[in-house]
Amino acid sequence: MNVQWVGAGAASHIVEFHNIRVERGRAADLLPIVPGHDTSVYFAVAETPDRLMAINGYTDLAYRRRALLAAYADPGWPMLRRQRSDAIADESVHLMRALNPGGLRLGPAPRACLAIISELRFQEQIGNYHLWLRLFLRKAGMDPFASFATLEMENEFPAVPVRRNRSEHIALMRPSGPVPPLPPELRAMLRFQPECLMLEPQRLRLR
Repeated sequence: MNVQWVGAGAASHIVEFHNIRVERGRAADLLPIVPGHDTSVYFAVAETPDRLMAINGYTDLAYRRRALLAAYADPGWPMLRRQRSDAIADESVHLMRALNPGGLRLGPAPRACLAIISELRFQEQIGNYHLWLRLFLRKAGMDPFASFATLEMENEFPAVPVRRNRSEHIALMRPSGPVPPLPPELRAMLRFQPECLMLEPQRLRLR
C-alpha cells in the first residue's frame, strides 16, 4: 500500500478534481479499488465520512488522454467499474488548469491540506478573483501553494464526463486556522458561499 503524487521532476498543469460521495459506510471499501496512476491521490473530507476527493494531475492534455486510454484499456477495468458503481452514490469531475506558472508540484507523500472551492458568477471574473483572493489569504497568513480554474474547453475524453457550464476556482493551502470571511468585493463575484474542506490523504493500492 502506498500513496503517490506527481514525480519529483514533473508538474501538473491539468488537474481533475473528483468529488465523490460514497454509499453510507462504503468509503473504506472504495479505497482499495480506485483506479489510480502515478499522478493520483485520494483525500477523505474531514467530518464527512462518506465523501472523498480525488486529485489526478497531468502534465498536459495529451498526457491525460494517454493515461486515460491506458486505464480504460486495462482488462480489469470492467470489473473495477462495477465495483466502483456499487460503492459510489454520486461523483462529479472538475477539469481544471493550473493558475500558478509552475503547475502543481508536491512530494511523494502529501500532507493534509485545506481546499477553498468557489463558483463564480461569470467566467471573465476568474483572473481578478484569483489575484484578490490570493492577496487576501496571504495577508491572513494562508498563502495557497496551488490554485486552479475551470478549463473552458470541450471534454476530449467523453468516457470521463466533466462538470460543464460552471466557472470554478480551487485554492489549496496548508491548514493554519479557520478561513476568515471574504470581503464583500470577493463575495459579490460568487454564486454561493465558498466551500472550505479539510482534506486528509488516504492510502490506497494503485492499479
